[in-house]
Amino acid sequence: MKATPLLLLTALLPWLACAHYSTSAGIAGGIRSVAIPVAENDTPEAGVAEELTERTSRAFAADGRLQVVDEDRADAALALRVTAVEDRPFTYTAAEETQQYRFKLTLDAQLRKNEDGSLVLDAKAVTGWGTYDAGLSDAEGRQRAVGAALNMVVEELVDRATAGW
Repeated sequence: MKATPLLLLTALLPWLACAHYSTSAGIAGGIRSVAIPVAENDTPEAGVAEELTERTSRAFAADGRLQVVDEDRADAALALRVTAVEDRPFTYTAAEETQQYRFKLTLDAQLRKNEDGSLVLDAKAVTGWGTYDAGLSDAEGRQRAVGAALNMVVEELVDRATAGW
């Protein structure tokens, strides 16, 4: 009979040891929410800044570690700037004709606390890319490559912003 309380305590010990853990603490400095204003665009690529902003907001919301809110309610703001886009031949046929193109997108991102303006993340030259067949129409090929490049940089941003949690 005396062993029963001891066995019960031993069984509950792993649960009690983890009871203090919570994911609500947020990122370093207590950041729990983020605003993502429309990205700036230093390139002639129309619509890329808006699409980057939309995909980034959806990715942070899906990740769930930071709540995406309006700027006036956010603990921090993620400023995005598309700095370069590049569309170049990637692979060639035996006759030296372009077989595939590679679309490359480069951006800078800064995550700043709204409370004091301190920099939490300074990501320079984050790059994503996608390839497409030269023979496809823009809608079938290039737009998919742009989407792949955007997805790549957005995944990198979420990873960098939430690293070390």
